[in-house]
Amino acid sequence: MKKYMLVIMMLCILSLSTVVHALSKNQVALGGIPLDAPLTYVNSIYGPPTRIDGGGQWVSHYGNGFLVYSSPRTTGKDSRYKKAVNYVDEIRVTQNNGISTPDGAYVGMQEISIEELYGKPFNKFSNKDGLITYWYFADTQLLAFEVKNGLVISIRITETD
Repeated sequence: MKKYMLVIMMLCILSLSTVVHALSKNQVALGGIPLDAPLTYVNSIYGPPTRIDGGGQWVSHYGNGFLVYSSPRTTGKDSRYKKAVNYVDEIRVTQNNGISTPDGAYVGMQEISIEELYGKPFNKFSNKDGLITYWYFADTQLLAFEVKNGLVISIRITETD
């Protein structure tokens, strides 16, 4: 019986190291901007974008590889007061420009730092070109890292629903 309990305890201990770490929504932000923030908030911090590409979803370029994707949503109950306001749907950082997550992850950091900051990812996969992607979730929000040659080359946050 003692051996049986010892085996169960060892299996439990081993399984703890493979548990996927779920993030809190407070950890899913870039440059102080969370998902669902109004685009006016982004502009109040970073100034107007250097370029905007539009359509159903707007892409605001803030220079140096800092892209904010947003879409308009209508506010106000009465049709006379309805106003379309763009809200952040996704943020992507592709250059080492000082933009980081609340936990301090940034483009250009070492790959090993990802799991040191966030634990085991929900998913980790690579393609034939050597690009490795790490996925972490906070409810319906995704925090994704792309890594090449041991360095983070992009960070993305987005809604998954």
